[in-house]
Amino acid sequence: MKLKPITLCTAIAAFSMDAFAGPPRFLDARAFAMGGVGVAAARPAAASFYNPALLAIEHKEKADDFGMLLPSVAVIASDEDELIDTADEFEENFLDPFEDSINNFDVGDAAGSTAEVAAQATRLRDELTRIDKDQAVVDVGVGVTFQVPSKSVAVGVFLSGAARVTAGLNFRDEAILDQIITEANGAGFIDPNDIDYDVSGNDLQSTVRAVGASTAQAGVSLARNFEISGYNVALGVSPKVVDLRAYDYSYDVDNFDDFDSEDLKDTKVSKSAFNLDLGAAMYLDRDRRWMTGFAIQNLIPMSITTQDTVIIGSTNSPDDVQIAGKKIELNPTASVGISYSGDAYIVAADLDLTKSDALMNEDDSQYFGVGAEYDLFETVQFRLGVRHNLAGDPGSLFTTGLGFNVLGATVELAALSDSGSDTVGAALQLGATF
Repeated sequence: MKLKPITLCTAIAAFSMDAFAGPPRFLDARAFAMGGVGVAAARPAAASFYNPALLAIEHKEKADDFGMLLPSVAVIASDEDELIDTADEFEENFLDPFEDSINNFDVGDAAGSTAEVAAQATRLRDELTRIDKDQAVVDVGVGVTFQVPSKSVAVGVFLSGAARVTAGLNFRDEAILDQIITEANGAGFIDPNDIDYDVSGNDLQSTVRAVGASTAQAGVSLARNFEISGYNVALGVSPKVVDLRAYDYSYDVDNFDDFDSEDLKDTKVSKSAFNLDLGAAMYLDRDRRWMTGFAIQNLIPMSITTQDTVIIGSTNSPDDVQIAGKKIELNPTASVGISYSGDAYIVAADLDLTKSDALMNEDDSQYFGVGAEYDLFETVQFRLGVRHNLAGDPGSLFTTGLGFNVLGATVELAALSDSGSDTVGAALQLGATF
């Protein structure tokens, strides 16, 4: 019994013109090690990344003069579904055995050959079903600052970049594989030519999609401290220019492990615009131990849309797969924080008041973070933290790090992981604080 040709209507991606968030906010190495906190706990050197008002609030001695980060670099990678390992083994373990069962079809043993085709088609279908919508995600950030704190007029200059790349599979071949399995388990076919699947023609229509979003920003932070009834209150603003970029590249699953970053770069779309960050901070007690902060980043919304993609169909599956571009948005985000400073330690917590949508199929994000730092002789700093996503499935992220301060020069190291090591990260920072 000859398989009838599969005629698919033009496939349109399910994501067609939904809006997706840009990359996550850049974290400097100190905040990275303390659960991502910074709205009420960042040092002046990193204030522009969390709350510009912290440039003007009164800090402890040796942390309230000139500060700089030169640079701070952070990387986080998440492969909860082990998609990278699956891609490396997909062709050898699933695609090749399926196509070999067709190539090696023995007319003299039609029953055995038919059973093998059905078995391998089932394995391939089940694997594609299992990894459908699975994601692998990489975040990268880098920042540089030059800050001059002051209770009167504080000024800082900052540069930063943040990027996220996420990749996943979209299963589109259930119909053709189910038909092969049904026919093979039914009356069967007695000749490999009866199979409407062209081994050399890339008949599979499942696609792999990689989407990236990045921001590069350069700006100036200005802050002023006010004394109100004996309490320190600071306000800050960071006018800046933001360059928002997006990338969107799709290819067929026959080349699952052949991802090329240059192909992704070739799909770039970009937009630059003026934007603003705002912040406020104040001490809650006259001893200046308890501090609270509030910050809004990217006050002016921005968006761009990636290009549509067309994957040309093969001879036996003639319909092209059309994948509509994504709308990538950079929306305002608001956070609050609180901290308590002892003589040699600080404990702090931050809460995101706004949710950021996923870039593709990863979880949305809205973080609550708690962190602590102990300063040994103002020379070595020990840090711990936990960071939990209130808007998604993944469990908490645990963070730790060390800081070294020698004659004002600083080196910061940080690490991050979840309980199963499916998400790992690291950060390194050089700087100076006087």
